[in-house]
Amino acid sequence: MEWQTIRSSRDRAFWLPIASAAVLIVALGVAVQLGAPRYLEALQSLQASDPARAAAAAERDLRLFGWLVCAFSLVSAAFLARYFELGFQEERLPPTGWWSLGARRAMVGPGVRSLSRLGLCLAVLLALAGVGCLLAIHHLLEVLSRGFSA
Repeated sequence: MEWQTIRSSRDRAFWLPIASAAVLIVALGVAVQLGAPRYLEALQSLQASDPARAAAAAERDLRLFGWLVCAFSLVSAAFLARYFELGFQEERLPPTGWWSLGARRAMVGPGVRSLSRLGLCLAVLLALAGVGCLLAIHHLLEVLSRGFSA
């Protein structure tokens, strides 16, 4: 595999996507850190007054979380598959277009095809992991509901 320089590290197209991703990750982390304790406190106060309603709310939210994780995994797997499909066709990673935003160099040559095949396999594994997470959450909720009703 050979490397091809596609932009300078001084170029805005190199730093803007990296900075945007970093800001998004930090913002998401702060939102989770601030929102999770409030959610748990609200759920605990609901359990003190109405345990059945609290259990139903927790189950609903856990199912929703499972669906969100599965959807995120499937969408990410689809983007990853498209990325490596284009890389396979062009024999270049990252492929041309907006896929190469934030990249300074690109791998080129016939060796990229085998790397793209590996990437396509990883995309399939990511999709399967998302579906597996959803199934695991549903199975967990079934086991817990049988255990509480017995």
